[in-house]
Amino acid sequence: MKNNIKIPLLFFILIYFNQGWSDLPSQAIYYLTRETWGLNAGTIGFISFITALAWYIKVIWGFCLDFVKLGKNSTRNYLLISYSIIIGICLYVCLCGLNFWSLIITGLILNCCIGICDTGNDKQMIIYEQKYNLKGRLQAVQWSSLGVAGLLVAILGAKIPDIFSVNVAYKVAYGSSAIIPLIIIIYLLTNYTEQKSKPKKCNWKLICKELKNKQLLISLLFIGCLQLCPSFGTALMIKAREELLVSKMFLGYLGATGTVLGLIGYGLYYWKCYKFSMQKMLYFMIIFTACTNLFYLYIPNQWYLLLYNLLFGTISGITFLTLLALFAQIVPKGNEGMFYALITSLSNLCVKGGSWIGGVIYDNWGYGSTVILSSVLTLICIFLIPALKIKK
Repeated sequence: MKNNIKIPLLFFILIYFNQGWSDLPSQAIYYLTRETWGLNAGTIGFISFITALAWYIKVIWGFCLDFVKLGKNSTRNYLLISYSIIIGICLYVCLCGLNFWSLIITGLILNCCIGICDTGNDKQMIIYEQKYNLKGRLQAVQWSSLGVAGLLVAILGAKIPDIFSVNVAYKVAYGSSAIIPLIIIIYLLTNYTEQKSKPKKCNWKLICKELKNKQLLISLLFIGCLQLCPSFGTALMIKAREELLVSKMFLGYLGATGTVLGLIGYGLYYWKCYKFSMQKMLYFMIIFTACTNLFYLYIPNQWYLLLYNLLFGTISGITFLTLLALFAQIVPKGNEGMFYALITSLSNLCVKGGSWIGGVIYDNWGYGSTVILSSVLTLICIFLIPALKIKK
């Protein structure tokens, strides 16, 4: 990155690393809810949808960070409070365990805290991205950090349930996930210097004007339709565990392989792909996703899962950052934290909605129908791309 100022990369790296690290309990929770509690795919999707509520209302966190100040070092104070609560929740789960309702409540609180930290991070990221025309490269750094955390989580998240019983494994995972928030708190108190911004009042007229912008609305429609396409992630997990009898550790290695390939994709985007036409990249993203989804209709054994990872993992990393670059480009200048939070709120809502819908489709019509519908509906989104006026 060539620019006239020093970008505090460690800040962005730590915040996003924790987002990846916070997924450490997810595999243990899947085994708890599906293989111990016996919940169906639709119910698992519903729990995921509800606990992710904080990510659909990120615009509220953006508003608070922009206009509701907590002292002189407002952003740092928001982060310190949030990470302290995260540590407290993790300790509660370790000591008291989980049932259906406490899983939902603790999940809601954890996601609220992580969402606030993510919003504070993204506000700064958007300013740097737009000011220095980074074209998604700072996002590539962030998501590479998250990917490295995801690589560790893929292995440890599988190893922990493989070593411990289900009712112990998730407690160990939650306890371990509190480590990085503690490191971040120490960093914030000792090495973080907050960039001060001039106090400003909320300009509702300007916000309403931007919300009526036709191009912003078309972009939001495209993002919403694309992300709402039914996901077959839970269905694939059930098929792997209950039909193909794939071991927990193989799934962990599979996730690690996908993460490494995704990181390679992030690196390629940072190096070369950011220079390509975004519109052409979006066309490629839609066609690639729709076509590669169909390969998952044929999985005779676990090695085909590994093969598909190897074939598609790197390109998936590139296409993912293409979508994030679109997010950054359509944010209006001024109130970046709130508007980027609005875009990601919509995206997160639709992603979780797609996962829930995918689970319901699987429960009622089976695995094949879920995959086919996912591909068809993704491909239809291609007709919205010509309406997007993308900066060259």
